[in-house]
Amino acid sequence: MQKVQPMVQGNSEFWAKARRAQNELVEQFLNHPDVSLIDIGYSPEGNQNSGEIVLRIHVRDRWMKAKLEERITFPSQIEGIPVIVIPGEYEFE
Repeated sequence: MQKVQPMVQGNSEFWAKARRAQNELVEQFLNHPDVSLIDIGYSPEGNQNSGEIVLRIHVRDRWMKAKLEERITFPSQIEGIPVIVIPGEYEFE
């Protein structure tokens, strides 16, 4: 995976690309009942010091428990930015 500049550093070209990629994921998947959130952040495998920024698709528990052939599939990357799946159910008030 390609390492990019940490989120705290300014790289407007990267962030424009990341927002476009996030918007593409939102358009394709946010209305799916198994998806609870789509964001941009650090890879959970790394840490804030690693500088690896990824697109994160947060999925509900039922997606995690479903058989592989029953799960919606997501792209592994968009515009060169890795896409990862994170378990997470959120309720917004």
